[in-house]
Amino acid sequence: MTDSVQVSGYQLVQKIGEGGMATVYLAVQESLDREVALKIMSPALAANESFREQFMKEGRIAAKLTHPHLMTVHDIGSDKGVYYLASEYLPAGTLRDRMQRLNVAEVLEIVRDIASGLSYAHEMGFVHRDVKPGNIMFRSNGSAVLADFGIAKAIKSVSAATMAGNAIGTPDYMSPEQAQATPVDGRSDLYSLGAVLFECLTGHKPYEAGDAYAVALMHVTEPVPKLPDKLAWLQPLIDKSMAKQPADRFATGDAFVAELDRLLAANPQMNAALRESRSARRRAVATNIGTSSAATAGSGRKWVFAGGGVAVVVVLAAASWVAWRGKAAAPAAPVATSAPIEAAPAIAPPPLENLSANASLARLDLATLLSRGNDYFAYGQKNGGEKMSFPPGDNAIDLFREALKRDPGNAQATQGLQRIAAFYANGAQSALKNGLYTGADVLVESGLRADPKNAALLQLKAQLAKAEGGG
Repeated sequence: MTDSVQVSGYQLVQKIGEGGMATVYLAVQESLDREVALKIMSPALAANESFREQFMKEGRIAAKLTHPHLMTVHDIGSDKGVYYLASEYLPAGTLRDRMQRLNVAEVLEIVRDIASGLSYAHEMGFVHRDVKPGNIMFRSNGSAVLADFGIAKAIKSVSAATMAGNAIGTPDYMSPEQAQATPVDGRSDLYSLGAVLFECLTGHKPYEAGDAYAVALMHVTEPVPKLPDKLAWLQPLIDKSMAKQPADRFATGDAFVAELDRLLAANPQMNAALRESRSARRRAVATNIGTSSAATAGSGRKWVFAGGGVAVVVVLAAASWVAWRGKAAAPAAPVATSAPIEAAPAIAPPPLENLSANASLARLDLATLLSRGNDYFAYGQKNGGEKMSFPPGDNAIDLFREALKRDPGNAQATQGLQRIAAFYANGAQSALKNGLYTGADVLVESGLRADPKNAALLQLKAQLAKAEGGG
């Protein structure tokens, strides 16, 4: 149930989320007898000083932020080499989970909550940098909460985006300045919130293309997307929040809310619906939780957790570009106050055992290494490179390289690494062509890890050096 993990002062009850860098458990903080979401860093990453620092930074940042619409962090620390972060347990899932069931009034109430939380965070000097549906969660009373300041950074500090290989964020909701790996401030978060709002209202993302790099470029070059006629009264909110230049956007989350209020004042019917939405939403959530609790009564202590929104978001250079998902999704019908949004289903990762460290590879036989490597490559082709080179010990490159250690010259492993290198070369070529030097650099380095002698990658590396040096 809890993989024999132990943390002093906490009773682990059940695993409720898992990512490449951490696992999240429902736990009881014994000193206060309260339920918490306990995020525990992967042992493989805990051995890396940079990752440990990033994980601890996440907790320190979030702990400084106390607001009704920001997730509360209770504790952070380490115990016998186990690094953990305890935050409030949010039992009602994520915006991604419920997006297709929301009406317009409910959507506007949610973005109002998040804009308020962002305004406070920005005043405190922090940018979230990854505002997306999976990071918007709900308390049992129905209020929306922004979770995971894991890749946030103090506005006044040197921006990570100015350093090679550190473009951070999710391309579907990424601001133009993030896509170009230039410094960001709070207006970048408001751009992302506008992109989330657009998807909630229309059922499809603002920009869709066949690969992640094309999506990132569209955020830089394409016009602000237009809402359907039925929702055109909200277009000024989209136009200003998603303006290409930060100077043309809302300066603060409070300004976003003020514009929303102005638009609602001109739409009395929707304004009345919005006032009702909070109480209705809370009643619905309370009913669902009560029903779930009753269903599990008498069968031991069971817990309900909807979605994986508390999965860790400690994102560093390679993960940010390689794990992008550039999937095209079919547009759904426009949302109405009485009709749900139809959302395209997400592509699930291969149903394979998660490997938490390179040492785990030793437990696999040669046939499994090759088979799993091929599965991860196929999955990565459809999901922006995910599972090809990350996370450590659980990716196609590591699997194929382990196979070659045991069987030097193995044709399947050699061909697998060559295909991965070609995949990264194609992505890097596209990124370089469009002036996304940071992304191209990361892709080239990832590809060279698979095939250090790949001619196309070596040529791209030389071109990048020349372009970045101004030669």
